[in-house]
Amino acid sequence: MTQARQAELLAAMAGVPVLVVGDAMLDEYVWGVAERVSPEAPVLVVRSQRTTHVPGGAANVVGCLLALGARCGLSGAVGCDRQADVLRAKLVELGAAPVELVADALRPTTVKTRVLAHTQQVVRIDHESRAPLENGPARDLLARVASALDGCRGLLLSDYDKGVLNPETIPALLALAAQRGVRVAVNAKPRLAAFYQGVDLLTVNRVEAEALCGITPDTPAKAAHAAEWIGEHLDCGATLVTLGGEGAVLHERHGATTAIAPIPVAVCDPAGAGDTTIATAHLALCAGATPVEAARVAMYAAAVVVRKVGVATATPREILALTGPPVLDSQAG
Repeated sequence: MTQARQAELLAAMAGVPVLVVGDAMLDEYVWGVAERVSPEAPVLVVRSQRTTHVPGGAANVVGCLLALGARCGLSGAVGCDRQADVLRAKLVELGAAPVELVADALRPTTVKTRVLAHTQQVVRIDHESRAPLENGPARDLLARVASALDGCRGLLLSDYDKGVLNPETIPALLALAAQRGVRVAVNAKPRLAAFYQGVDLLTVNRVEAEALCGITPDTPAKAAHAAEWIGEHLDCGATLVTLGGEGAVLHERHGATTAIAPIPVAVCDPAGAGDTTIATAHLALCAGATPVEAARVAMYAAAVVVRKVGVATATPREILALTGPPVLDSQAG
């Protein structure tokens, strides 16, 4: 894909209306310095200097889409706690609309607390519930999605296996999208993948692909086989298996399987690369890209993100700045 075509697609993404539904989280960063080892245990003592918060999980996918120029809202579930208020405020600050977070008193807001000494992550602490939403909050969520989805071109299901997406809500969400002719993408967890039959785009990473099909994608041929198996068994329009620094493999329904070449960059932090990949690929498809074009733009966006510390996003300007001579993809198999 030429730089001119990439620029054309990035421009076409601006203003595309998309709704994200899934497991919203709050990413908390405790920044400090480590100067000694604790006398109580063989661990570092981190002297905290500041604490910051950014939207995470499905909420980070929203941030990725907004950074690319989309119009984007979020539907999900949170607890009745201070962290929910912080997450809502952060989403509004980013420009997300609508922000439809169902309050569930039986679960906490999912929070991932990362402690960093200088720029090195020392430990991560997760506060979460993985229980499926109760019937009342689930009905409330679906009603809000039914309203928010009107006028959207895309629905992105962000599955972190925290209970918002489950065997009851997934079929209902897919039905709502089908009724409106809305394109659907999902970053699927293996446990629930069978419920995502027929989606337009499904993405999984290397580990998730192996869990789904039993094929270890450690060679180009096996990665292609895994993408084909998943795509055919789940009847996906396009199936993208991401392989970290080795790029990705894309299988199209009734079509070719393509090895998407990696973008060589120095990796600082891989956190959030998966969110960026599905957000960019889905938005590109909604803007008129072919599946191969969408995957290629997504690789560039992910390459921008992994060069940053912490969960981050990529802008069209940053993506174009990284674009050099055309990177050649190839037929896989």
